[in-house]
Amino acid sequence: MYKIQKKIIITSVVIAFFVGASANAQHYQQNIDKNSLVTFKHIMQGLLSETKMITQGIILEDFTLINDATENIINHPKPAMSQRKKLMKALGDDIATFKGLDHIVHRGAMKIQQAAKDKNMVVVIAEYQKLITGCQSCHSTFKARLSKALL
Repeated sequence: MYKIQKKIIITSVVIAFFVGASANAQHYQQNIDKNSLVTFKHIMQGLLSETKMITQGIILEDFTLINDATENIINHPKPAMSQRKKLMKALGDDIATFKGLDHIVHRGAMKIQQAAKDKNMVVVIAEYQKLITGCQSCHSTFKARLSKALL
């Protein structure tokens, strides 16, 4: 009996976390839409919230949630021109690598979305792993340099 109660409590905590992540994703998306100066930080925060939503969708086997989160990744707002100019200056010749990693993430979101529409969780998970690897590769390569340049 104690093990069952423990599992229920743990499950409740996990669900509460993901419900909070869902509200957080909506909050960031609304803030991005209302800001006249969209920064890379706003975009990255929104993308983080959306990846949490995909994780929640995977755990709950909720293909609609996965589809909605990937739609927001695919169609995230563009950063302000001033932000893009700073990025290009900071990256110099590495801009092609940055764009390549961005393409991996974008293409991954599109593949996840299609798999969600097909209700194919195996493909959703496989493509999600590729998307997260693309995010991590970009962060490990560029985050320190861009954080400094975009202050």
